[in-house]
This record gives sequence, structure tokens and C-alpha cells, in this order.
Amino acid sequence: MRSWNRVAALAMAFALCGCLGTSSRTSFYTLSAQPGAPQGGVPATSAQAAPDAARVYVSIAQVTIPEVADRRQLVVRTAPNRVEISDFHQWAEPLRLGIARTLAQDLAGELGAGFVVLLGQSLGVTPGVRVFLDVQKFEAVAGQSVAVEAVWSVRPAKGEPRHGRSSAEERTPTNDHAGIAAAYSRALARVAREIAAAVPGSRPN
Repeated sequence: MRSWNRVAALAMAFALCGCLGTSSRTSFYTLSAQPGAPQGGVPATSAQAAPDAARVYVSIAQVTIPEVADRRQLVVRTAPNRVEISDFHQWAEPLRLGIARTLAQDLAGELGAGFVVLLGQSLGVTPGVRVFLDVQKFEAVAGQSVAVEAVWSVRPAKGEPRHGRSSAEERTPTNDHAGIAAAYSRALARVAREIAAAVPGSRPN
């Protein structure tokens, strides 16, 4: 009888674990361009369809990010030497690609109609300007803010390259992962604004 009770108790425990496991659902987040920016960077391969000599092609040639942030899960610092990596709150795309896409959209909005911003190395069109971005800090602090620090270079096909360092911090008014993603997006827009000012011939908005 005791054996039967033990089996029943184990079965109930497994059933309870199954119910708890199915109740957790993963949420996915994206970075977004700020209002007014085009909602899509032009993929490099699509630029060959209709080249326009009157426009300057700007290529987001390379984006690197810190290893601690280079994962699907959102990373949130909870103490000076402790971070939380949540399996149930993830980026909907690789973070490096999300940053490149958002940067391209924001940069296109800042530069205006005289420029076409491409994602990656172009085929069939030689970019007039290449942008290289090294994100050295991409960090969210629980209940406080996010910080983005990046070293970048703007390299025109003709002329001297221009280098800069951008640092942007944005508060997170809501203590949730959606608020963190939105704050990161605002911080990246500030980085894009500083890069746009270094593009030759630009008149940033």
C-alpha cells in the first residue's frame, strides 16, 4: 500500500511540474528605429536593381558587440558583479543584426533623401561611405537605465576617415523587458545621430 502511495505521489508531482512548465511562455523583443526613420534598411543585394548616381550609398559594413550581450536572451545587471540572463525574454533576431538594422534605419532618417543606407557589403554598387561600429558596452541595469557605448569610424571612398566615440544612457520608466528594448532603441538613435554628423556631405536633421 505504501508503494502505491509513493507511486501516486510521484505521478502527481510530475503532473504538477508539467503544468508549471507549460505556463511559462517566451516573449520576444526587437529594437526599433525612432519615429520618422524609414522602417527598413536596404539590403545590400537590392541596391543593384536601380542604382542612382545622384545618391550617396552608405554601407553599415561591420557591427561588433560585447560577448556578454551576444546571445538571444536579454541580459540585465542586477548587482555590480551579477547579471540575470532570462530564457523567457529573448531578442527576436541576433542582437548584432538587430543593432545594424536599427542603426541603418535611424541613419537613413538622419541623412535624408540624398543618401541610401545599405546593410552589409553591397554587390554591384560601390558604397561612397562605409560605417564600422564597435559596441563596447550594451548594458541594462534593472529598474534604472540602459547604456550604450560605441567606437565608430566613417570611411568615405575618397578622403580621410572620421572616427568617434558615442555614449548614450536612457532611463527605463517601466521595470520590464519591453521598456529595456525601447530604451536601447532610443540610445541607438542618439549614436546614429552622431555618426550621421560625420558622414561627408550630410546635413543631419
